[in-house]
Order: sequence, then C-alpha cells, then structure tokens
Amino acid sequence: MKRFVCLLLALALLPGCQRREDTARQSLFCMDTVMDLQVWGADAQAAAGDLAALLNDLQDQWNACDEESLIGALNQGTAQPDPQQQRLLGRVEELSRRTGGAFDPHLHSVSACWGFPTGDYRVPTREELAEALKEDDWDLGAALKGYAGDRCVELLKGYDVDRAILDLGGNIQTWGEKPDGTPWQIGIRDPRGEGLLGTVSVRGTMAVVTSGDYQRYFEADGKRYHHILDPKTGYPADSGLSAVTVICADGLTADALSTALFVLGLEAGTRLWQESGDFEAVFVLTTGEVFATEGAALSGCDYEVICRED
Repeated sequence: MKRFVCLLLALALLPGCQRREDTARQSLFCMDTVMDLQVWGADAQAAAGDLAALLNDLQDQWNACDEESLIGALNQGTAQPDPQQQRLLGRVEELSRRTGGAFDPHLHSVSACWGFPTGDYRVPTREELAEALKEDDWDLGAALKGYAGDRCVELLKGYDVDRAILDLGGNIQTWGEKPDGTPWQIGIRDPRGEGLLGTVSVRGTMAVVTSGDYQRYFEADGKRYHHILDPKTGYPADSGLSAVTVICADGLTADALSTALFVLGLEAGTRLWQESGDFEAVFVLTTGEVFATEGAALSGCDYEVICRED
C-alpha cells in the first residue's frame, strides 16, 4: 500500500471572479487507507459525495480478501466481468508484460504468506513461497488506487466542477487548473526521515504515485520486511531503492510503474523510462541519494538528473 504522500496546496482565487465557487472536502477510509477528497466548483458537494461512493464501490469489487467480491469470484473461477472490468484486467496484464513481470497482478497468495493483506505478519518458509508462486490468483492492490484515480477523473467530467485534488492514500490525483495559473505542488515524503524530501510540480490532470519500503512493513529477528514483493523470488524486493515516485497522466500506469520501478531498481528502471515516453520518475536510494528524470520537475532537494540517451 502506498500509504502517504504529503500534499501541498497553494490555491489562490482570482480577484474579481464573478462566478460563485463552492468548496467540498471529504475524508473516508477506503482500500485500507485514509483518503482525502477536495473539490471546487458549483457542483462540488455532489461531486465529492459521488466520488466517495465510487471509491467504495471499487473497493467492494476488487477486494482480493473478500471471496464474495468480483476479484474473489475471479480467483474461484466463477466471475463474469463486464466489459469495463475486463478492460481493466487486460490493461494490468499489458502493464505486467511492459515491465517484464516486475509488476505482477497475480501475487495474492504470495502476499498472504507474509500476512500483508490481513496484518498477521510472519516470515514464510522458502517452501511456502515456492508453492505460493505457483498460484495465479488476482490481486490488484498495486494498481487499484491508480485506476480509481482515473475513474474519479471521468466522473468529475460530468459535473460543474473547476478543479479537484484527491489524496487516495499516497496516490495523488489532480484534475483541472488552479485559477492563478501556477502548478499543483505535490510533496514527496522523505522515506528515511521526517517531513518532505522535495516537491514535484504538475499541471492539469496528473497522477503522482509513490511506492516505498516505509509504507507497510514489519520486523522479525532484527530484520525489516516490506510489502513490495519481487515476483521472481516472493521476497521483499531488494533493489537498492527505498522509494520511487512516478508522475504520469494515467493513474493506472503510474501506480503499476511505481511498483515495477521499485522492483527493477535504478539501472533497469532508468532503461524502462528511456524506452518510454509517458511518465517521469524520482528514485530514492537506500543510501539517501536521489535521482530524477529530466522532466520530473523536482525541487527542494539535491539530486542527479537522469537524461535520455541520444
């Protein structure tokens, strides 16, 4: 779970604006995290309420721990997804192929071995992990909040709403332009300290998603085990990274890629970025060093810029 990306807002209403603008803010606990929704516009109150309902509905559909959910039925072979649900499944499979399997939507049994879905943490045996890796059960935990952000954007288009910023528990989704013309400022948490590592600037509709080893973990016999699992081994990914932030216009892509880049590490993650053209990234190493792609618009910290090869 991508638990927390600190959100910075610097919103100034244009002086002399003739249009009345309402503001709505709603918090909810959904998808195992606290979410905070802020919406501005004439339909702000109605939109915020419908956003919350949408998020709860997506949680109910895609809760891998609930055998009566859609994904629970999929894992039992009894579900019949509708066209929209089938498109989501197809897209996550495509993202898995794009990342060479570093993002894998079929790790529910492996995650359950560690107790991450329930909080009953334990260190499984190698034999248990080997058996779990043979399973093919769905778990969209590394993609669902990103997809939810995309669905929220589609919903907002049907309302008289000027702009919104949605903190979906570490996934930040922006929509619309700030009235003063300045970018949204999204804070990135320091994975090894208090406060912020830095901020990224985004405009319009964008997703900013962070995966980090500090978000969900437990300690056993003096060793720390985090929830981002390497699909090849079943163990927590040991890639030399403590956090990765992805900036992308598509929330589902951002969510899946933040996990994949964490698993791949800086070198392989850089190659994936260089081969792509639809996202930017910030890598934080376990040593504390920071690397950011040339379009990431990172500020507030020292970092090395990653450039595209000629």
